[in-house]
Amino acid sequence: MKWIVVLSGMLAAATLPAMAGELPPEVPPESVDLPTVLTLARGASPRLELERKQIALAQAQRTTAGAYPNPSVSFERARQPGEQSNFGSALAKQWSVQQPILLPGQRSSRVRAADLGVDAARSRLSATANDLTADAGAAYVELLQAQHKRLALEQGMADLDRLRGIVAGRQSAGMASRYDLLRVDIELADWRTQLAEAEADLTDRQGQLAGLLGFPGWHPRGAGELRALQIAEPPPSAGGDSPAVIASRKEEAAALARVTAARRDRLPNFSLSGGQFWTVQPYGKTYSLGFEIEVPLFDTRRGAYQQARAEAESASLQRTLAEAQSNADVERYRAQVQQRSAALAQFEQQLTPRLPQLQQMADDAYRLGRSTVLELLDATRVRYQTSLSRAELTANLMEAQLRLLAALGEFAPVRP
Repeated sequence: MKWIVVLSGMLAAATLPAMAGELPPEVPPESVDLPTVLTLARGASPRLELERKQIALAQAQRTTAGAYPNPSVSFERARQPGEQSNFGSALAKQWSVQQPILLPGQRSSRVRAADLGVDAARSRLSATANDLTADAGAAYVELLQAQHKRLALEQGMADLDRLRGIVAGRQSAGMASRYDLLRVDIELADWRTQLAEAEADLTDRQGQLAGLLGFPGWHPRGAGELRALQIAEPPPSAGGDSPAVIASRKEEAAALARVTAARRDRLPNFSLSGGQFWTVQPYGKTYSLGFEIEVPLFDTRRGAYQQARAEAESASLQRTLAEAQSNADVERYRAQVQQRSAALAQFEQQLTPRLPQLQQMADDAYRLGRSTVLELLDATRVRYQTSLSRAELTANLMEAQLRLLAALGEFAPVRP
């Protein structure tokens, strides 16, 4: 029984518009969530439009492969200059028709190879959409992580401003030294530098997502939050039929069909011809019927056949590599999801409940003169670093979940 992934309706919201033929807006909204990003990636993305053009190209090649060769018509008119000529009439005329004939198996092999080429192009579109959707989701997760880092720095600076007020009050009361206040000011300056770096990193993540989806000048803002996706646990037998594997198999089938077509095209060209010849003064008429066959003395079209065989062998190797890579990806991302879920659960259980007490205990100890300003600053840094660690654990888990879904082909259906 095929495994069905349940993503709390989020993947359904991202998949149904694309399958229904709806295109994303020309100018995407400034604030986006994960379903919106997945929808944009599966809509009118320039990368997918390029693959759709490849489908149109393959369909045009199918039209060419199914066409019969055109006949050729010729006409000649000859005037005799005098009595010493090939015949005694004053005027001679001739017309003829020549029709190339495809030998048995030539047209059918071309049509079959072209049909398989169209199927392969459509499979490449699904594989590209699957990978692009996962890449866009991962880029969105990185955007959320960058936003969280900036927010954590801003909150940390607010805490440092509050601590500076405490230290300044103790200094004015003669209970703290100038060193304590200077040390807090240096810490604040360092955090301002980190905030500027976080702003630059956030701008980079925005540009990465905009470039991936093909919207220049777009500066997206993540509207969601870092939270693990709610997905079902895939069974051990899941995998093996990823969009990349399906595309590689169809490309191999198309390449093998082109080998057959190239072998049939090595047969000599054959054509039938017929016409009429008549003269004027005196009048006479004759009819002709014949055939023409190519003598493959110099060009046997061996090179085209060898090229088709080499392409088929290459497609076979690519299919083998795609199958191996697909199985490895499923196992790798399944293991990552399990291990990172366990790490996040352990973090939430052991560290999260203790953080609110840490800063309060440090503040109280400093006010009572039982600790130094360094311990006060250390508590703020620990809270900040812990917040970043939790965000990193969550982001890594979300990315692994998205990659697992892509490895299982859950993002494959797309409008051709």
